[in-house]
Amino acid sequence: MIFYDANLSYGYEMNVRRLPPAPCRTIGELAAALERCGIRGGLVRSLMADMGGVVVGNAALAADLKTVGADLYGMYTLVPSCTREIPAPEELPAVLRRDKMPVLRLNPGEHRFLTRPGVIADYLAVAEAEKIPVMLDTACGLTLDNCWDYMERFPKLTAILGYVNIWPADRYYRPFLEAFPNLRMELSHMITDQGLEELVRLYGAGRFLFASRFPSMSPGGGMLQLRCAEISEADKARIAGENLLEMIGEVLT
Repeated sequence: MIFYDANLSYGYEMNVRRLPPAPCRTIGELAAALERCGIRGGLVRSLMADMGGVVVGNAALAADLKTVGADLYGMYTLVPSCTREIPAPEELPAVLRRDKMPVLRLNPGEHRFLTRPGVIADYLAVAEAEKIPVMLDTACGLTLDNCWDYMERFPKLTAILGYVNIWPADRYYRPFLEAFPNLRMELSHMITDQGLEELVRLYGAGRFLFASRFPSMSPGGGMLQLRCAEISEADKARIAGENLLEMIGEVLT
């Protein structure tokens, strides 16, 4: 079983109270830590995109990805096209392929724009048509209601749902999995006993991605949960990394 993590980050956090015990300041530190943990690679966002702005952050992440041998792929941060800060929607697929950044993300809280779907509808329309995954993460300025609004407007969107919670959350997850067939769920906060087994039984292993939010959280618990899950070895392998690599391949090849 080869692990690829669907939710990684590195960089400097301005609010020192939120720093993890051992932050990865550089992408090189992140790559070294993943090797130590037995994780082959994954999706990574740069904190600079939120702390320093999308123009600097996206460019810095693209440059950093070229400096490491680890199998890391970037998450490109969106803001509304009307600000003219990032490439136009029709130009974006080529930029993502060039810069090894096959997933889009947004953080409207940090970047100060409305969470109404129409505000970034032009980018989401391209993402839906081109099967470019969009990370919808409640740790990045979105509520679950916002995520639902985006998916309801673009029901065929290839999306990754990340929900930060401290309690079993099946009643939040399942409506998304039922309604939106191209949505995958990352498992960094899957803490329900036998929850993964039940979700795999209902929706299939293809809907789920191993993720840890490292270095903010430890990957060990999620890796152990997946290794010990009462599902087939083939399903474990899909969740550990194969599903994510398939999504990445849709964009980069």
